[in-house]
Amino acid sequence: MNKISTSPSSKKKTQSSGALHLTKKVDYGIMLLTYLAKYKKTESISIKSIAEEKHLSFSFLQKVARMLQQTKLVHAERGKYGGYTLKKDPKTISIMDIIESLEGPIAIVPCMKEKCSSQGCCDIKMGLKKINDDLKAYFKKQKLSKLL
Repeated sequence: MNKISTSPSSKKKTQSSGALHLTKKVDYGIMLLTYLAKYKKTESISIKSIAEEKHLSFSFLQKVARMLQQTKLVHAERGKYGGYTLKKDPKTISIMDIIESLEGPIAIVPCMKEKCSSQGCCDIKMGLKKINDDLKAYFKKQKLSKLL
């Protein structure tokens, strides 16, 4: 009789991120904003120095910083001694502000963000809307200052 191996090395390992997760863009945005929040508002910090210290992709972090600048969460100073500063008090910046600045409106399913492709109203739409609204309310309550 042959034995079937059940050791961990014989099983294929799969990694799952789960159904609901923050994107890499939001992750970088939160890291950038918490980093800037630790410094005085008048001290500009270069994206390059943050990327090097945190071992992040410089070009991706730069893209995220530009998006956060467009939505007025950070201020950019150009030039040799330029860099970024936090434009608002961390107590007033919600996680929702960060998510929406980088990804747009929160939607746990596509039909919460755009027109539903279903002809009729699906049976779970109202339940999902409630969950979506609760999630948005939760992220609005969570402030950047709590992550410091």
